[in-house]
Amino acid sequence: MRQLKKRRCAVCGEEVVEGQVFTFYAKGPVHWECLEKELSSRLYKDVDAAALLRLDHYLHEGIVLAKQLEYLAQNEKTKERIREIRKQLEALAAKLTNEITTSQP
Repeated sequence: MRQLKKRRCAVCGEEVVEGQVFTFYAKGPVHWECLEKELSSRLYKDVDAAALLRLDHYLHEGIVLAKQLEYLAQNEKTKERIREIRKQLEALAAKLTNEITTSQP
């Protein structure tokens, strides 16, 4: 069995475990729910930011799913293809998270 990476949430201080939906931002790793809570006052005022955050959430869920599928796949070529797609999702999600968390309301 593979070892899961463990991190601490920059907002709540609780453990962030690989397999949970989370992201990284300027303060460090953060549970998705903690990020939404931290940004909620801004989101209620900005529908566009809320829409982008929801899209970003789906990208992060896709990353978690890709990691699970990569682990389940048996063929190395399939694993590599899933890994490539996951890395693309990670890059896109990182860019979008950065855009959302650093933009001014």
